[in-house]
Amino acid sequence: MRATNSLARWGLAACLVASASLVQAQETGFTKDFKLRFGYAPSPKDHLRGESEGLGLNLGYAMGGAGKVALELGYFYKTGDNYYTLPDASLKNAGLTTPMVTSLSQSAEDKRNEFSGFAVRLSYQNKLAGDWDYQGGLQFGAKFKHQYVGDVRGGWSAGSTSASDWRDLYNGTPVNGGMNVSPYLGASYRFDKDSSLEMNVLFLRYEAIEYKHYAGTAAVYDSPGRLSASDTVWKYDRLEKSSRTVPHIEFAYVFHF
Repeated sequence: MRATNSLARWGLAACLVASASLVQAQETGFTKDFKLRFGYAPSPKDHLRGESEGLGLNLGYAMGGAGKVALELGYFYKTGDNYYTLPDASLKNAGLTTPMVTSLSQSAEDKRNEFSGFAVRLSYQNKLAGDWDYQGGLQFGAKFKHQYVGDVRGGWSAGSTSASDWRDLYNGTPVNGGMNVSPYLGASYRFDKDSSLEMNVLFLRYEAIEYKHYAGTAAVYDSPGRLSASDTVWKYDRLEKSSRTVPHIEFAYVFHF
Protein backbone atom coordinates (compact mmCIF):
# COMPACT_ATOMS: atom_id res chain seq x y z
CA MET A 1 0.00 0.00 0.00
CA ARG A 2 2.81 2.33 0.97
CA ALA A 3 4.58 1.47 -2.28
CA THR A 4 1.43 2.33 -4.22
CA ASN A 5 1.03 5.70 -2.45
CA SER A 6 4.71 6.48 -3.01
CA LEU A 7 4.37 5.67 -6.70
CA ALA A 8 1.31 7.92 -6.96
CA ARG A 9 3.15 10.78 -5.26
CA TRP A 10 6.11 10.42 -7.60
CA GLY A 11 3.77 10.31 -10.59
CA LEU A 12 2.00 13.48 -9.45
CA ALA A 13 5.33 15.21 -8.93
CA ALA A 14 6.45 14.21 -12.42
CA CYS A 15 3.25 15.65 -13.90
CA LEU A 16 3.74 18.92 -12.05
CA VAL A 17 7.34 19.17 -13.24
CA ALA A 18 6.29 18.44 -16.82
CA SER A 19 3.52 21.07 -16.62
CA ALA A 20 5.93 23.63 -15.21
CA SER A 21 8.42 22.84 -17.99
CA LEU A 22 5.69 23.30 -20.60
CA VAL A 23 4.72 26.69 -19.17
CA GLN A 24 8.35 27.76 -19.09
CA ALA A 25 8.76 26.67 -22.72
CA GLN A 26 6.19 29.25 -23.81
CA GLU A 27 7.86 32.41 -25.07
CA THR A 28 7.59 35.45 -22.81
CA GLY A 29 8.86 39.02 -22.97
CA PHE A 30 9.77 41.29 -25.89
CA THR A 31 10.52 39.82 -29.32
CA LYS A 32 11.91 41.13 -32.62
CA ASP A 33 11.40 39.71 -36.11
CA PHE A 34 12.23 40.78 -39.65
CA LYS A 35 9.79 39.71 -42.37
CA LEU A 36 10.13 39.47 -46.16
CA ARG A 37 6.77 39.09 -47.93
CA PHE A 38 5.49 38.00 -51.31
CA GLY A 39 1.81 38.07 -52.21
CA TYR A 40 -0.37 37.16 -55.16
CA ALA A 41 -3.92 38.22 -56.10
CA PRO A 42 -5.74 35.68 -58.34
CA SER A 43 -8.06 38.46 -59.54
CA PRO A 44 -6.28 41.86 -59.40
CA LYS A 45 -8.18 45.05 -60.18
CA ASP A 46 -7.48 48.56 -61.53
CA HIS A 47 -4.71 47.37 -63.86
CA LEU A 48 -2.51 46.46 -60.88
CA ARG A 49 -0.37 43.35 -61.20
CA GLY A 50 -1.20 40.25 -59.20
CA GLU A 51 2.15 40.22 -57.41
CA SER A 52 2.99 42.29 -54.34
CA GLU A 53 6.08 42.59 -52.15
CA GLY A 54 6.71 43.83 -48.66
CA LEU A 55 9.05 43.88 -45.71
CA GLY A 56 8.80 44.88 -42.08
CA LEU A 57 10.33 44.99 -38.63
CA ASN A 58 7.97 43.25 -36.21
CA LEU A 59 8.16 44.24 -32.53
CA GLY A 60 6.16 42.00 -30.23
CA TYR A 61 5.42 41.10 -26.64
CA ALA A 62 4.89 37.42 -25.81
CA MET A 63 2.64 36.54 -22.89
CA GLY A 64 3.32 32.82 -22.59
CA GLY A 65 0.17 30.78 -23.07
CA ALA A 66 -1.84 33.96 -23.71
CA GLY A 67 -0.09 34.46 -27.07
CA LYS A 68 1.80 37.37 -28.55
CA VAL A 69 0.74 40.86 -29.68
CA ALA A 70 2.91 42.79 -32.12
CA LEU A 71 3.36 46.01 -34.05
CA GLU A 72 5.06 45.81 -37.43
CA LEU A 73 6.60 48.81 -39.22
CA GLY A 74 7.12 48.10 -42.90
CA TYR A 75 6.67 48.87 -46.59
CA PHE A 76 4.13 47.47 -49.08
CA TYR A 77 4.61 47.59 -52.86
CA LYS A 78 2.26 46.59 -55.67
CA THR A 79 2.94 47.94 -59.13
CA GLY A 80 0.76 48.10 -62.24
CA ASP A 81 0.94 47.98 -66.04
CA ASN A 82 0.34 50.78 -68.52
CA TYR A 83 -3.14 50.92 -70.05
CA TYR A 84 -4.74 53.20 -72.61
CA THR A 85 -8.07 55.00 -72.65
CA LEU A 86 -9.91 57.72 -74.60
CA PRO A 87 -11.23 60.97 -73.12
CA ASP A 88 -14.95 61.53 -72.70
CA ALA A 89 -16.49 63.29 -75.70
CA SER A 90 -20.03 63.51 -74.34
CA LEU A 91 -19.83 66.53 -72.03
CA LYS A 92 -22.10 69.44 -72.91
CA ASN A 93 -20.75 72.73 -71.67
CA ALA A 94 -22.96 75.52 -70.35
CA GLY A 95 -24.84 77.07 -73.26
CA LEU A 96 -24.05 74.22 -75.67
CA THR A 97 -26.63 71.81 -77.04
CA THR A 98 -24.17 69.43 -78.73
CA PRO A 99 -21.03 67.65 -77.49
CA MET A 100 -17.76 69.56 -77.88
CA VAL A 101 -16.14 66.73 -79.84
CA THR A 102 -17.52 64.51 -82.55
CA SER A 103 -14.22 62.79 -83.47
CA LEU A 104 -11.35 61.53 -81.33
CA SER A 105 -8.96 60.53 -84.10
CA GLN A 106 -5.26 60.64 -83.14
CA SER A 107 -6.19 60.86 -79.46
CA ALA A 108 -5.10 58.69 -76.52
CA GLU A 109 -4.46 58.62 -72.79
CA ASP A 110 -1.60 56.59 -71.28
CA LYS A 111 -2.21 55.63 -67.62
CA ARG A 112 -0.54 53.56 -64.92
CA ASN A 113 -1.51 52.71 -61.30
CA GLU A 114 0.47 51.70 -58.22
CA PHE A 115 -0.41 50.88 -54.63
CA SER A 116 2.56 51.29 -52.31
CA GLY A 117 4.00 53.04 -49.29
CA PHE A 118 4.76 52.67 -45.61
CA ALA A 119 2.40 50.33 -43.80
CA VAL A 120 1.76 49.32 -40.19
CA ARG A 121 0.44 45.94 -39.02
CA LEU A 122 -1.16 45.07 -35.70
CA SER A 123 -1.25 41.34 -35.03
CA TYR A 124 -2.05 38.58 -32.55
CA GLN A 125 -0.35 35.15 -32.62
CA ASN A 126 -0.72 31.99 -30.53
CA LYS A 127 0.11 28.28 -30.55
CA LEU A 128 -1.89 25.99 -32.80
CA ALA A 129 -0.18 22.58 -32.54
CA GLY A 130 3.43 21.49 -32.37
CA ASP A 131 5.55 23.94 -34.38
CA TRP A 132 2.45 25.55 -35.89
CA ASP A 133 1.00 28.90 -34.81
CA TYR A 134 -2.00 30.88 -36.01
CA GLN A 135 -2.11 34.65 -36.43
CA GLY A 136 -4.37 37.44 -37.56
CA GLY A 137 -4.39 41.20 -37.68
CA LEU A 138 -4.87 44.44 -39.59
CA GLN A 139 -2.68 46.32 -42.04
CA PHE A 140 -2.93 50.11 -42.22
CA GLY A 141 -1.45 52.50 -44.75
CA ALA A 142 0.07 52.59 -48.28
CA LYS A 143 -1.35 54.86 -50.99
CA PHE A 144 -2.95 54.48 -54.41
CA LYS A 145 -1.02 56.47 -57.05
CA HIS A 146 -2.46 57.18 -60.51
CA GLN A 147 -0.32 58.53 -63.38
CA TYR A 148 -1.77 59.83 -66.64
CA VAL A 149 -0.63 61.56 -69.85
CA GLY A 150 -3.16 62.70 -72.45
CA ASP A 151 -2.87 64.01 -76.01
CA VAL A 152 -6.27 64.76 -77.53
CA ARG A 153 -6.76 66.39 -80.93
CA GLY A 154 -9.83 67.94 -82.53
CA GLY A 155 -8.97 69.06 -86.05
CA TRP A 156 -5.65 70.44 -84.82
CA SER A 157 -2.66 70.84 -87.14
CA ALA A 158 0.78 72.35 -86.57
CA GLY A 159 0.74 76.15 -86.82
CA SER A 160 -3.04 76.42 -86.55
CA THR A 161 -4.46 79.41 -84.67
CA SER A 162 -8.12 78.82 -85.41
CA ALA A 163 -10.51 78.78 -82.47
CA SER A 164 -12.27 75.79 -84.02
CA ASP A 165 -9.05 73.75 -84.04
CA TRP A 166 -7.65 72.62 -80.70
CA ARG A 167 -5.34 70.16 -79.00
CA ASP A 168 -5.46 69.06 -75.33
CA LEU A 169 -2.17 68.14 -73.66
CA TYR A 170 -2.37 67.18 -69.98
CA ASN A 171 -0.65 65.00 -67.37
CA GLY A 172 -0.61 64.46 -63.64
CA THR A 173 0.06 62.06 -60.74
CA PRO A 174 -2.74 62.26 -58.15
CA VAL A 175 -2.33 60.18 -54.98
CA ASN A 176 -5.09 58.85 -52.76
CA GLY A 177 -4.04 57.98 -49.19
CA GLY A 178 -6.23 57.17 -46.22
CA MET A 179 -6.11 54.42 -43.61
CA ASN A 180 -6.72 51.54 -46.08
CA VAL A 181 -7.48 49.00 -43.33
CA SER A 182 -6.80 45.46 -44.64
CA PRO A 183 -7.53 42.40 -42.43
CA TYR A 184 -5.54 39.16 -42.71
CA LEU A 185 -5.58 35.69 -41.15
CA GLY A 186 -3.22 32.72 -41.43
CA ALA A 187 -0.79 30.24 -39.91
CA SER A 188 2.98 29.95 -39.51
CA TYR A 189 5.46 27.08 -39.18
CA ARG A 190 8.60 27.49 -37.08
CA PHE A 191 11.66 25.78 -38.61
CA ASP A 192 13.91 26.56 -35.64
CA LYS A 193 14.59 29.30 -33.10
CA ASP A 194 15.87 31.62 -35.85
CA SER A 195 13.34 31.34 -38.68
CA SER A 196 9.78 30.49 -39.68
CA LEU A 197 7.40 30.63 -42.64
CA GLU A 198 4.18 32.62 -42.42
CA MET A 199 1.15 32.07 -44.68
CA ASN A 200 -1.80 34.48 -44.78
CA VAL A 201 -4.93 35.39 -46.67
CA LEU A 202 -4.85 39.19 -46.93
CA PHE A 203 -7.97 41.13 -47.91
CA LEU A 204 -6.30 44.20 -49.41
CA ARG A 205 -8.54 47.25 -49.23
CA TYR A 206 -8.01 50.59 -50.97
CA GLU A 207 -9.81 53.36 -52.87
CA ALA A 208 -8.79 53.46 -56.53
CA ILE A 209 -8.79 56.71 -58.50
CA GLU A 210 -8.88 57.42 -62.24
CA TYR A 211 -8.60 60.78 -63.99
CA LYS A 212 -11.42 61.62 -66.40
CA HIS A 213 -10.76 64.31 -68.99
CA TYR A 214 -13.51 65.82 -71.11
CA ALA A 215 -12.21 66.50 -74.60
CA GLY A 216 -11.88 70.14 -75.58
CA THR A 217 -11.70 71.56 -72.05
CA ALA A 218 -7.93 72.06 -71.94
CA ALA A 219 -7.22 73.13 -75.49
CA VAL A 220 -4.07 74.86 -76.68
CA TYR A 221 -6.24 77.45 -78.45
CA ASP A 222 -9.72 78.79 -77.70
CA SER A 223 -12.54 76.26 -77.74
CA PRO A 224 -16.07 76.04 -76.33
CA GLY A 225 -14.61 74.29 -73.27
CA ARG A 226 -12.36 77.20 -72.24
CA LEU A 227 -13.17 80.64 -70.90
CA SER A 228 -10.28 82.34 -72.73
CA ALA A 229 -6.96 81.62 -74.42
CA SER A 230 -5.18 81.99 -71.06
CA ASP A 231 -7.64 79.91 -69.03
CA THR A 232 -5.91 76.89 -67.45
CA VAL A 233 -8.66 75.65 -65.12
CA TRP A 234 -10.08 72.39 -66.43
CA LYS A 235 -13.21 72.61 -64.35
CA TYR A 236 -15.02 69.71 -66.05
CA ASP A 237 -12.32 67.13 -65.37
CA ARG A 238 -12.60 64.92 -62.30
CA LEU A 239 -11.18 61.96 -60.38
CA GLU A 240 -13.43 58.93 -60.21
CA LYS A 241 -13.10 56.90 -56.98
CA SER A 242 -13.90 53.23 -56.42
CA SER A 243 -13.62 51.23 -53.17
CA ARG A 244 -11.93 47.84 -53.57
CA THR A 245 -11.37 44.67 -51.53
CA VAL A 246 -8.95 42.29 -53.28
CA PRO A 247 -8.00 38.91 -51.68
CA HIS A 248 -4.29 38.02 -51.74
CA ILE A 249 -2.42 34.83 -50.87
CA GLU A 250 0.64 35.92 -48.92
CA PHE A 251 3.87 34.18 -47.82
CA ALA A 252 6.48 35.67 -45.49
CA TYR A 253 9.89 34.39 -44.46
CA VAL A 254 10.52 35.47 -40.86
CA PHE A 255 13.91 35.98 -39.23
CA HIS A 256 13.81 35.86 -35.41
CA PHE A 257 16.52 37.67 -33.50
